[in-house]
Amino acid sequence: MVAAVITAAALTVGLAGCRDVSAKTADRVELCAKIVGKTFTNPFPNDAEKTKRDIRKRADELDEMAKEAPDEKLRQAIESTAEKMRSAEVKGKGTSRTVLGYISEQNDRLKDLRHTCLNRDDYK
Repeated sequence: MVAAVITAAALTVGLAGCRDVSAKTADRVELCAKIVGKTFTNPFPNDAEKTKRDIRKRADELDEMAKEAPDEKLRQAIESTAEKMRSAEVKGKGTSRTVLGYISEQNDRLKDLRHTCLNRDDYK
């Protein structure tokens, strides 16, 4: 009887640990998805000034989301992404810009975030 109680207690503790990992993973995945959705910009905006204000507003939102990060590495990646967004150069419609250049800029902006959101070791 004592062995059964000890085994049940051990399984409960073990399952609780799995639930914690699963919850952390779910929180991390959800946060990463929300953040990536806020980082993309219009490559050819009609109103460059309005787009700059929108990007800065979204960068501020990322800073708030960083406070929800379940770990330090993700928090730092979010803050780095927000900082890169604030320094992004917005080119208005009719300016010289290529799709390849836009993709390269987006790739640079998301580098830190992509690394931590896609690294399976960060989900342990």
